[in-house]
Amino acid sequence: MRKALRRFLICSRLDGNREAIEWLKNAAKQHEPHAILFAGGILGKPAPGEDRRQLSHEAAETFKSFFKGLGDTGVYAAVIPGWYDQPIDEFLNLALDAEIEFPNVHVVHGTLFEEGDVALCGVGGELAEKGSCTGEHLTRSRAVAEYMLRMLWRSDVSRKVLLLGSPPNGKLGGSIGSVVAGEIVDSYHPDLCAVAGETEHRGMDRVAHTVIINPGRLADGSAALFDWNKPDGEQLELLTIK
Repeated sequence: MRKALRRFLICSRLDGNREAIEWLKNAAKQHEPHAILFAGGILGKPAPGEDRRQLSHEAAETFKSFFKGLGDTGVYAAVIPGWYDQPIDEFLNLALDAEIEFPNVHVVHGTLFEEGDVALCGVGGELAEKGSCTGEHLTRSRAVAEYMLRMLWRSDVSRKVLLLGSPPNGKLGGSIGSVVAGEIVDSYHPDLCAVAGETEHRGMDRVAHTVIINPGRLADGSAALFDWNKPDGEQLELLTIK
């Protein structure tokens, strides 16, 4: 029988720091989560003059190393792309290969996965009123995000987990907070929402019954552990894992 997903190791923003993959693997071994939630950001912002319209060898190796690191943990993992995980078609091709090679890895970008009584889905990249998958970084519009998430809201499982590539406005978002991200959470009320934000704004917020967690940047050694089995006020532990 599969273990129910109750304890989550939450992270985001590797930002190209491959050393942090080992930190994540060690944290998974130490804390024994039932699932790892990665809210996007395998690659960091392109260097001046760097062209992300074609996948470089270095970027491809970073993607592959990250997916292998998740696979090596043996822990159920849900992943979405980040703002700079471009080109998105190449990311998705490598993600598909990773899902075949590592059965515990699941890319939930616009795709619903159900594990026991938990449904997981997400939207990677920046969330804005209008957006596209081309340009400097991956941006998804409100309409596209709501389309991609529609199956999560239709799922009849009792617990729903949402991954978003943008934090909502407010204390978790800082200068990159998204009105659209906040309104998606406020409209659909998942039980748990993991978002990709800056380390200085990491922490937890609540909207109605939704718990929203910004774990900070994995590149800084920042992550979070959330446990549904613990009482309110004790469910979240902010981790430094390097």
